[in-house]
Amino acid sequence: MRTTLGSRMTYGVEGLNYVAFAIPVLLGSVLLEARVGRKRGLQIYNFGTAMSDLTTGTVFQALELLLKLAAFGAYIWVFEHWRLAGWERAPWVPWVIGFVGIDLLFYWWHRSSHVVNTLWAVHGVHHQSEDYNLAVALRQPAFEPITWFLFYIPLALLGVSPGIYLAAYALNRGYQFFIHTQLVDRLSPALEWVLNTPSHHRVHHGVQDQYLDKNYGAILIVWDRLFGTFEVEDETVVYGTTVPLDSYNPVWGNLQYFVHMAALARQADRVRDKLWVWFAHPAWLPEGVSRDPNEKKRLASPKYVREVSPALTAYVIGHYAMLGIATVPLLLLEQQFSILQLSIAAGLIILSCAVLLGLIEDKAWARNFEPVRGPLLAVGIAYLASTWWSPVVVAVLGALILGASLAALAAYRRTSAPVGA
Repeated sequence: MRTTLGSRMTYGVEGLNYVAFAIPVLLGSVLLEARVGRKRGLQIYNFGTAMSDLTTGTVFQALELLLKLAAFGAYIWVFEHWRLAGWERAPWVPWVIGFVGIDLLFYWWHRSSHVVNTLWAVHGVHHQSEDYNLAVALRQPAFEPITWFLFYIPLALLGVSPGIYLAAYALNRGYQFFIHTQLVDRLSPALEWVLNTPSHHRVHHGVQDQYLDKNYGAILIVWDRLFGTFEVEDETVVYGTTVPLDSYNPVWGNLQYFVHMAALARQADRVRDKLWVWFAHPAWLPEGVSRDPNEKKRLASPKYVREVSPALTAYVIGHYAMLGIATVPLLLLEQQFSILQLSIAAGLIILSCAVLLGLIEDKAWARNFEPVRGPLLAVGIAYLASTWWSPVVVAVLGALILGASLAALAAYRRTSAPVGA
């Protein structure tokens, strides 16, 4: 693992993780969109759904601390040992290959992720939100760094350096954040023909038959026009997955479809069907297995919305803000931590996200575990802070976080009515 980090230093991408700087901008954009939507009289945000989207993104960031070391390290290894071309005499060429290649390969990764069960189990997490707004753009599946790598590795073979790859990837993903909105109508015909726009991407998130498996592009929509997967926005879009998740839990959201595939494999009689489950189209069923006639359908169901009291709203926002404040320096300075420290940090972040959303859903396990979560988080933050500060400062920091956490929990319990009543 140290070799991987050293390789990152070779390509000058070791320093700061600039995703940390983007977090305030992204969250600020979410708040601004919600404010503009309210002024226009639009209900584009529900608190529970928005928190589910945001915490799913936070779980992604936590797990990526570990997954990207392997995925990016593998990209570097292929570039160093297997690249087929060098571009010293034409240094602009890998930039072109990188930016165009990322967009084209994203199309094929995205398309494959909708028609191959195991890939859909990963990517489908992004589609589980039944709202459509900028927060949905942050609803990133935890295991996607693994599947991205499988599709983007040809760029390393073509001599696209890790630094160029990261720049192209950042631009590609950054553009996609801003097309997750209902506040922007169609753009000019010329732009709509070339670019993936909010209108085109709303189609992609729709569950109506005419919208399924359409508009896979990232920045350019021309790939969809070229490969026959383009659809224009016509009927008002209904968002989500055809079979709704009916849960806010960011951990269950990432695991639910894997559980579904395992259940299908158990029900299948033939060995080949047990194996094919993992590669088949999501609509496929093993021979002799029928779809549950009572299976809930998104088109025939209202949105999954839980009522949340003002006291719980304030409590969850406060704790998520504290978690965010702790996460920013973790991302910013991640290379100063050991693998053990990163693993502990990721575990605590994921645990906190699951418990906070469990409180919103009024789950007994979350209510019972919340008094333990605060002390665990305080100890974890203190442990990470010991990388820089003296034991006395670390002890004071841990005590302050623990005190604030327990005081907030006591205040919430005093002022709140039973949740879910």
